[in-house]
Amino acid sequence: MAPSAIVLNMYYTGLGIARSLGEHGIPVIGLTSQRGVYGNFTRYASIVRCPDSRNEPAQLLDFLTNMGRGIGNGAVIFPTRDDDVLFLDRFRRELERSFVLAVPEGGALRACLDKWETYLCARRAEVATPQCWLIEDEPALHRIIGEITYPCVLKPVVANDWRKNRNWEIVGGRKAISVSSQQELLAEYDVIAATGHRTLLQELIPGGDDALAIAACYMDRESNMVASFNTQKLLQVPEGFGTGCIVQAAEYPQLFEPTLRLLQALHFTGIAEVEYKWNACKSEYQLIEINPRPWDQHRLGKSCGTDLVYLAFCDYAGLARPVVRRHSSADKWIAEDAFVETAFRLLWKRDPKLRSLFRLARGNRIYAIWSARDPLPFLVYGIVRFIPRLAAAAIRVLWSAVRSRMSFRTFAPRKGPVL
Repeated sequence: MAPSAIVLNMYYTGLGIARSLGEHGIPVIGLTSQRGVYGNFTRYASIVRCPDSRNEPAQLLDFLTNMGRGIGNGAVIFPTRDDDVLFLDRFRRELERSFVLAVPEGGALRACLDKWETYLCARRAEVATPQCWLIEDEPALHRIIGEITYPCVLKPVVANDWRKNRNWEIVGGRKAISVSSQQELLAEYDVIAATGHRTLLQELIPGGDDALAIAACYMDRESNMVASFNTQKLLQVPEGFGTGCIVQAAEYPQLFEPTLRLLQALHFTGIAEVEYKWNACKSEYQLIEINPRPWDQHRLGKSCGTDLVYLAFCDYAGLARPVVRRHSSADKWIAEDAFVETAFRLLWKRDPKLRSLFRLARGNRIYAIWSARDPLPFLVYGIVRFIPRLAAAAIRVLWSAVRSRMSFRTFAPRKGPVL
């Protein structure tokens, strides 16, 4: 009998993992720290409430230690966020007594999560990358200020640093900050320095979201590329520096060679999503980041005959690897919640981009939440989140209309008798 799979958090990525493995009859335990999350209602996983890896790591360790005694050895734990990855690496020794961790070894993992280390590794492996500068503090910024080219992008050195404590509020809920001048750079750094002075500055590659291409792969324990496929981002929310909303399976075989060279230099094992952006000025794809875990759109692999999650599970669990029959696909993955909210926002603003949004969504589609074979997560999302948000938006629109009408009546000139 196959061991269980344990999934940390049941949002897009976790729900997709549960479906990928559950469709093969693998018993899945979905761990969640929040009630009402749509993935908690999938038919493909048993859901268990637990502490959160970001805010309660010690408590989660105790929880998993007790769970390990109950379900037996060999269950495979899949992370779905950077916080989960860092948690598994931090407590690797304790957890490996009972579980198999679906994460690369510590050195490779830290090189992927630390964007400055990723940049240095890419340079050593001769993989094209935009110019980067590490800002340790304000004096360091002033030392390099003369060599910086604009536009450029400010990023956290480790992505989840900006999500800790009040940092997300300080940076204005932005994953990255575009700057176009020295004055703007100094002003933005003055703000984000409150999150911790260490920051990455990266040359901004021109081009829209559709210039982003992905090499997704599974590397075995000898760091050999066992299976791979490509995707292309068509739309991110927010545009430019957001998360994928519409992503399409694609063919970019030229990305596999530099990806293999880079990951083997890191001695990387496991699932990787390696993101590149086309630099038209240099006629080359340049590395953006390495995601060392399953990511939101991993279900597109199944459309290409390359289900990386199931392949990884079999390898980690010591089962025979499934036969990979890779083929071309043009399926699109759509985050329907972000899509609908974006459509309503464009409709409210009467933005002509609305037509483009629906044009991008044409074709064969798979969804982040909806599945005809597993419909309850989408129904729960509709009842718990979408309908209340829609009602709130309608109330705001009506209230705005009422206020405008009241203001017009207050300030409209009164008609008096003609003298």
